[in-house]
Amino acid sequence: MIALKTLKAIEYDKIMSNVASYAVLNKTKEEISSFVPLTALKEVELLLKKTEEAYKYLYTHSIGGIYYFDDVSDELKRVDIGGCLNPAELLRVTNNLKSARIVKTAINSVNDGSLFELKSISDRLFVNPDFENEIASIIISEDEISDNASPKLYSIRKSISNINAKIRRELNSYMRGNLGKYLQDSVVTMRQDRYVIPVKSEYRSFVKGFIHDQSSSGATVFIEPEHVMELNNDLKRALFDEAEEIHRILCELSSKVSYMSDAIRYNAENLIELDGYFARAEYSFKNKCTKPILNDSGIVEINRGRHPLISKESVIPVSVKLGQDYNFLLISGPNTGGKTVTLKLTGLFVAMTMSGLYIPADDESKISVFNNIYCDIGDEQSIEQSLSTFSSHIKNIINIINNVDDKSLVLIDEIGAGTDPEEGSALALSIIKKLLDCNCYGIITTHYSKLKEFAIESKKIENASMEFDAKSLRPLYKLNIGIPGSSNAIDIAKVLGIEKAIIDDALSYLSDKKISFEAVLKKAEESRRNAERLSSELEKLKEEKQLELDKVVQEKERLKAEREKIYSTAKQETKRIVADKLAEAEEIIDELKKILKTVGLESKEVFRASELKNRLKNSKYLTAEDDDRPLEMIKVKPNELKIGSKVYVKSLGGYASILSIREKKKEAEVLIGQIKMIVKFDDIFNQEIVKNQPEKVKIYRNTANHLPKSEINVVGKTSLEAIDDVQNFIDQAVMNNIEEIKVIHGVGEGILIKAIREYLKTDKNVLEFRRGKYGEGENGVTIIKLK
Repeated sequence: MIALKTLKAIEYDKIMSNVASYAVLNKTKEEISSFVPLTALKEVELLLKKTEEAYKYLYTHSIGGIYYFDDVSDELKRVDIGGCLNPAELLRVTNNLKSARIVKTAINSVNDGSLFELKSISDRLFVNPDFENEIASIIISEDEISDNASPKLYSIRKSISNINAKIRRELNSYMRGNLGKYLQDSVVTMRQDRYVIPVKSEYRSFVKGFIHDQSSSGATVFIEPEHVMELNNDLKRALFDEAEEIHRILCELSSKVSYMSDAIRYNAENLIELDGYFARAEYSFKNKCTKPILNDSGIVEINRGRHPLISKESVIPVSVKLGQDYNFLLISGPNTGGKTVTLKLTGLFVAMTMSGLYIPADDESKISVFNNIYCDIGDEQSIEQSLSTFSSHIKNIINIINNVDDKSLVLIDEIGAGTDPEEGSALALSIIKKLLDCNCYGIITTHYSKLKEFAIESKKIENASMEFDAKSLRPLYKLNIGIPGSSNAIDIAKVLGIEKAIIDDALSYLSDKKISFEAVLKKAEESRRNAERLSSELEKLKEEKQLELDKVVQEKERLKAEREKIYSTAKQETKRIVADKLAEAEEIIDELKKILKTVGLESKEVFRASELKNRLKNSKYLTAEDDDRPLEMIKVKPNELKIGSKVYVKSLGGYASILSIREKKKEAEVLIGQIKMIVKFDDIFNQEIVKNQPEKVKIYRNTANHLPKSEINVVGKTSLEAIDDVQNFIDQAVMNNIEEIKVIHGVGEGILIKAIREYLKTDKNVLEFRRGKYGEGENGVTIIKLK
């Protein structure tokens, strides 16, 4: 068991106090605050698993945690010996059942087979909704019982109400009579549960009755008139009956509680346990903690750990590695640089993990479970035992050496400090060697150069240093593993303003070896920081170049898409112009025929006009794919269709990419331009053109016949058929860059008109629509403007 003194030294008690604040039940708060870390790997794994499940229930499945209830141990003891509970006590007992029902129902509502630990606890909970409902129907509040608690109570209270009304009527009648002039006030009041009237003291003899009280001034006496005395007696008897019936009801309910007392006690135990896991989970969530990876091999790997007791605004993450390539870290560096905080953080994270808590560090952090944690931190001078600071530290270290094993974590701050530096250094070195021989794990902080030199040579202990800015002489609170740190005491004193003569004199006392070693450390630290700076700059430059490359690629894709769009638009516009000219030529030829018949010109002129029209039709405005020559294409077999392949869609007269295949319906979803459409397998052909092969489908491309249409006729179709046709027509119009189309639907009874226009409101390709104007078809057509 880890000593409480050790846990306090690493500030574990403060963490658990914070965790306890997230608990709902008072008993849970006490248990968490006094919880001691577990030391067996299996137990810690199970504890963390339960915390993980609580985390998922709270923040994945939105379970609300535990409903508050008071400790009802005393109440249960009383009912076990036949005692009767009052309404407030019965409500407190019911809250236990209510809490059990709420959490059990919530956990059972989650269908996740991986969450079995907490479910096994909730399955043990006893619920009795019938008793809950009975209490709710009988007890209105802590001091009020419902009229309907029993038929007898209802009858008694009804009688009380009638007696009260009768007494008030009698007294009001009495006060309105001749004796009203003797009254201090026309108010009916009560004294000792009996109705009385306020009479002026000097007229007390004029009112026959029993005097119950008088005012503090003596000016008023409260008299119960003799003719309402019997009614007051009836009221008193009814009130006694009421109290007796209420007592009977409460005793009956208390008797039911006695049958459930053991189950209610067991409920409390299980709910306190669940509350503890939910509190751990909530603490972990609120402090942005992550679940560590457990082991019992002494490996501790903290990734950007943040001390939970330092404010989030000022905390600086620190990374610590221990137990894999070496057993101990020897941390050196200047004072106030973060050595002690790092040492405490490591011990604290281990203790938190062994208590079922997540740790405030990045993902993939590793924490080992230890049999014990030993520490010697801070100034622990003992006045009672007349021990100096040094003596106190040595006592702690003796205890550590005598009890440590290969499953122990040891934390020693400023080892060998508090005595002669040379002797302290030698003693510290011997202690470290002894600890290494025990194969335990830990962190030691020091300023001694001899220890730093030893760590360079030894395989079981690794140097580490808290980063220090040599220019500003300020600590940076970053742990660098593999490099010892310089104390920088003389440099710091120099910056703080000590005379140069004193600095020079101090340097003269340092040995050449000490000066050389410190100079090497400073040079190594400077080189390391320069290397880190260059690495950071290169990484930043790499990111910038990658962003530039991404932008170039995006711009290339954008230009490609824009070019294709421009080409498609120009192509469609060319088709439209040629179609207009062809139509115009047809009209002219027809007109010429009429004229020729009238005036009798020779028919060769008509042939000449037709020839001109054909020349226009076969002009350079038509592309190769638009001529009248038959092209033969291979029909695609269903088993040849693949997602992403490019095919020719006959009905659309263009190429498309396959997005998905629906074999049962014998259709595919394709993307043509920016439009997604569903087409049948029979409408899909291979991209490659094949000439003069049997069993191929001939596709005739004729410019006039394949020009995009701008109107559709749906007259006589059902609403569903018409909407389907209009939807496909809009998609083709968008694909062909047509801005305005016409839907001919007729007037009829207006059903088709309404259905089509309701659909148009939902089509994302429709910018606006209107009924036709005079000459366009009026209400028999709808003009649609596309986006």
